[in-house]
Amino acid sequence: MLNDKLNELNIFALRDLARKTGVSSPTSKTKDELIKRITAIINGEEKPVANKTKQGRPPKAFGYDYLGVLTDKNPISTKICFNQDAVGYEACDVMTVVGTLEITQNNSAILIVNQKGVNFKYFVPKDVMANYNLKTGDKLVVEVDPDESRKIVSCIYNINGCPISSFTNERIDYANIPHNQTPVEISFLENVEGLKINKGENVYAYGSNNKQNTNLAINVLNSAQIKNKIYLNISITEKNKSSIIGNKAEMFLADINEEVSDVQRIVLLAIERAKRLLECGEDVLIVVDDMLSICSAEKEKVNLIRNLASVSKNTTNNGSITLFAIMPDNSLKQIEKLADKRYLIVDNLIKEIN
Repeated sequence: MLNDKLNELNIFALRDLARKTGVSSPTSKTKDELIKRITAIINGEEKPVANKTKQGRPPKAFGYDYLGVLTDKNPISTKICFNQDAVGYEACDVMTVVGTLEITQNNSAILIVNQKGVNFKYFVPKDVMANYNLKTGDKLVVEVDPDESRKIVSCIYNINGCPISSFTNERIDYANIPHNQTPVEISFLENVEGLKINKGENVYAYGSNNKQNTNLAINVLNSAQIKNKIYLNISITEKNKSSIIGNKAEMFLADINEEVSDVQRIVLLAIERAKRLLECGEDVLIVVDDMLSICSAEKEKVNLIRNLASVSKNTTNNGSITLFAIMPDNSLKQIEKLADKRYLIVDNLIKEIN
């Protein structure tokens, strides 16, 4: 009976139970070996290994039913949900991170993890991805090699808010989702009074003062009453980093001195992330600060501006992508015609342009 219950657990829950039971180096053992060791310790056939002094304990949000594993009082649930903020958890031999997946042209995969404005990259081996229909822009909770010099993903726990035990490879595709013209307004708090945006719209704001532009972009980001928010800024400096970091949004950032190819990847990753949210039936607001800096990264026939400006879509009850972008003064003619609304930024206030 005990073996049957242990077999129902996924590998991560089993590893953590093994640590609590006293099994040594659980991440180096197979599932069968873990079950064998746990059972032997519980039955008194083996002695547990003493805990290492630097070992942590799992976050409370994991909610494993360990009493139910070892007795008949409660059923075991293999559905474990990881929806905590994008911060890592580290024990003596386990480290988890949250990041956005990028699949490169040669079908390699990189997980981009942004921590306080710095992008860290983890390689995802093909055998780890083999059983899942993953796309660029998927948000993953993963286990990584605790050796910081290796930067390798060893296990995937969660994809776009869905536990691995519930994930299906049958996925909706952004390109096959029709746009719905029915207007549905996004609500904002009072600190962006006068701003009116419908889901699925492109809204441009024009201003000549960079500080005021960024302040407005951050106010729009924080004031929007919408579940998912993406902030895109590829002109980060030490001077403006403090006003950006800490906002409750998925941050796609690049330092002003980064290589053009890396900047392009960040912009395209933000676009694909928005598409994945829409495919999951979610509403998302993209705030771009600003479009001119993105235009400067357009090289080698990578048309970032058009890709970004054309991503907006509304499906009324099944998700939407809305774009709010800080713009230069009428210098990006190629996307001007895509604007649904235009605003002028003056003294931290906004006024609609007819």
